[in-house]
Amino acid sequence: MAATPSPTIVNTTVDELRLHVPFAQMDVPLLRRMAGQLRLRYFAKGATILTPADGVVNVVLIVQRGVVSGEDGTAEVGALTLTEGEIFPLGAVISTRATLLTYRAATDVFCYEMSKDVFQGAMDASPPFRNFAMRRLAHLLDQSMHHTQTLFSAALSREQSLASPLKSVLRRAPVVVDPSMPVGEVLRLMQQERIGSVVVVDPMRVPVGIFTERDVLERVALPRADPMLPVSAVMTAQPFTLPSHASVLDAARVVVERRFRHVPVTEDGRLVGVVSERDLFALQRLSPGEVAKTIDQAGDVAALQAASVDVRRMALAFVAHGVAAEQLTQFVTTMNDALVGRALVLARRQCAPPDVAWCWMGLGSEGRMEQTLATDQDNAIIFATVDDIADVDAIKTSLLAFAAAANQILDAVGFPLCRGDIMARNPQWCLSETEWRDTFGHWLRAANPQALLNAAIFFDLRALHGETSLVDNLKTWLAGAVITQPIFLRQMAVNALQVTPPIGVLRDFVDVDAEHPGSIDLKIYAARPFIDAARIFALTHQVGATNTAERLRQAAAKLRMGDDEVNAYVDAFHFVQMLRLRHQHAPAGNPNRLQLDSLNELDRRILKEALRQARKLQSRLEMDYRL
Repeated sequence: MAATPSPTIVNTTVDELRLHVPFAQMDVPLLRRMAGQLRLRYFAKGATILTPADGVVNVVLIVQRGVVSGEDGTAEVGALTLTEGEIFPLGAVISTRATLLTYRAATDVFCYEMSKDVFQGAMDASPPFRNFAMRRLAHLLDQSMHHTQTLFSAALSREQSLASPLKSVLRRAPVVVDPSMPVGEVLRLMQQERIGSVVVVDPMRVPVGIFTERDVLERVALPRADPMLPVSAVMTAQPFTLPSHASVLDAARVVVERRFRHVPVTEDGRLVGVVSERDLFALQRLSPGEVAKTIDQAGDVAALQAASVDVRRMALAFVAHGVAAEQLTQFVTTMNDALVGRALVLARRQCAPPDVAWCWMGLGSEGRMEQTLATDQDNAIIFATVDDIADVDAIKTSLLAFAAAANQILDAVGFPLCRGDIMARNPQWCLSETEWRDTFGHWLRAANPQALLNAAIFFDLRALHGETSLVDNLKTWLAGAVITQPIFLRQMAVNALQVTPPIGVLRDFVDVDAEHPGSIDLKIYAARPFIDAARIFALTHQVGATNTAERLRQAAAKLRMGDDEVNAYVDAFHFVQMLRLRHQHAPAGNPNRLQLDSLNELDRRILKEALRQARKLQSRLEMDYRL
């Protein structure tokens, strides 16, 4: 029978465990009981800790100190690294089976050993522990999102955020009148103060009515009311009010849902101010509809630039309020689509396109609906095929002039010109239907490095503005053409595997760029493995989606992926996207290059898990194409 550890050892163990998820969320009494039942084990560097040959696993191990490596000889699961606070092998214990990996001590290692009975007891007694064990990555993501909300809410407090109390946004003392004041005098007061409403109050300053410009029209001007009538006869009685501690979001909802233009604000029932629709949306564009309306009404480039700033500010607010990365990137893309559409309208005024069916296409991240806050232009034009070559030349000349104007406007609005000139103004990317098919067909047959690079951008095409059937038909043709070129698909897989997630055995992350040690380019080394693999799976299995998450979800059945597996890939990809969005709110240099020491312990751990999922997805690609 094992000796009972002393209270000092138990306390030390609890303190160590509470530094990590999920132990930090567990009740302390339960954690103390659990700590008293753990056994500390030592493994010398190079020692084998667990292997599939050991059979059904009956213990769970928690790394107390050192580094553990996990390897799979069949490459079905990428090599992984476990450091302090990490638990293994959860899946094997829960499923009552042998481990799939061979775990070894990459350094001298100390681990807490937990029996299956103690593990099951913790699962039964602690919802946070059970949630973590059953949904490891999803739980970690929930924890990270909570941290992100806290972080960005703090940032927003320096501006006027959705959560700001109404008291903090009141700009002036309210203009009030007595119920007996004649309407004529009230109108003169409103004109003098240049305001759209007055609040009618009793002697205790409690609002009893509100008189607005709308009331002037409906109750005074149209019926030709006597100007000597008391304002109480034409006011809106018992006005809707909000307390001063209500949020800006609360007021915005009232304005939108009830069609109010002015809302009195009270403290202890007494009037302290009035917030107007104009005030709210001058502080912050609080709804996608309002932002879209501002974009649609932009009459020049300066107005469109201001709307672009609103999109960024609203994205920040969404991060602070817990909007998930998938929905957030879709919002950013939707707003960017609107900006592009308006830029094309403004470009028409400078140089009208020809009278022919054409469509503006988004490529790359815009085509995948995965734009972040730092994205350059990747666009092209497709137009209907015409028989007369002279007409084709004239059409191209006109479209290229129009595209050049549009590309310059988009650059001014915040979408930098593409360094590789993959833009509609480039004659290479302003083509007829027939020319696009010929171009894609050439790439498929060539399968050289440049063709593969082009495919990674152009095969994610999406119609943005114009005759969308042109793009739909091109995508249908491309789907049929790709599957006849297995060599091209294989070369795409080879190319995708050239970039591997930078996680190692002895350390959690490895440097892949000597010029930028201690950092990672999230776009290249974290997002791209998911994007490339999803694209290849989609092309191989005739999945029409261009969005990475949707490609994985729709291809899952054909790839025989279980729900847990595909959800892990999608969750990991969205965490990477959220990191990129967070980092791009305060970019310094490369907006995708993240210093790893800037991450907190939780996000560092989730990023490592996300990169493991990327490597695992690449392993599936290797198996499918026998690479």
